[in-house]
Amino acid sequence: MRKILIGSTLLAGLLAGPALAADIVPRPLPPPPVRVAIFTWTGFYIGGNVGAHWGTDKLTTAPDPVGWTAAAANELNDRSAVSLHPKGVIGGIQGGFNWQINSIVLGFEADANWTGGSASRTLPFTGAVNIANGDIMTDATKETFLSTVRGRLGVAVGDVLVYGTGGLAVGTLKVGDTFCFCWAAPPTLAAVAATSTRTGWTAGGGLEWRMWGGWTMKAEYLHVSLGTLSTSIPSCAACGRGFDITVNHKYSDDIARVGINYLFGGGPVVAGY
Repeated sequence: MRKILIGSTLLAGLLAGPALAADIVPRPLPPPPVRVAIFTWTGFYIGGNVGAHWGTDKLTTAPDPVGWTAAAANELNDRSAVSLHPKGVIGGIQGGFNWQINSIVLGFEADANWTGGSASRTLPFTGAVNIANGDIMTDATKETFLSTVRGRLGVAVGDVLVYGTGGLAVGTLKVGDTFCFCWAAPPTLAAVAATSTRTGWTAGGGLEWRMWGGWTMKAEYLHVSLGTLSTSIPSCAACGRGFDITVNHKYSDDIARVGINYLFGGGPVVAGY
């Protein structure tokens, strides 16, 4: 009986051996979670920009009714109405802050820019009916500086940001207007010049993408409205009071530019899944 028990024990041990060995051998560990570098637009940034602008100065006049007859005033207003188009290079610096929430990017941006280009016209009243034949009017306009402070709202798709923007615009305009009362003896030239810093609004949109690290590049369009700047050409010295002419310059601008920014505190972050 004892031999039978010993044999049974040995047989059970032999049968249980492989199972015990399987429990002793360690199983392979699961793979670590995938960690992916994701670009975030959150952070402060600074940069520069360069591009072109196409200004529009809509001119209208309002002669003083004291000296100008209604017929002469209407003829002056009809002939003098014109749009001047100063255009040239625009360039400057910008800075701002982005805050990314999922794929939505909120932020603000401020810039300061130098603008070039001017436009002028000379209007001879040859063949005029109610204005002295041969009188001459000239007008000139130039934008020298433009700054904007704007909010930005965009959607980020990886390294690309598509956004709309709008806010305050501040610009410096230089204008000059003259009228030659050439019928006077001798002819009298009345002139006025003005430099004014105007406030208005701007709106537009753009596309920005990451090049490498924290460096980004953008392409942007803005429309700017700076309201109306009015001047007054003084009365003719030979013809007395009441011959002054108010000239209204209603100015707007369209801007297309590219820029480069460096984003502080943004860039790639590592996320696990």
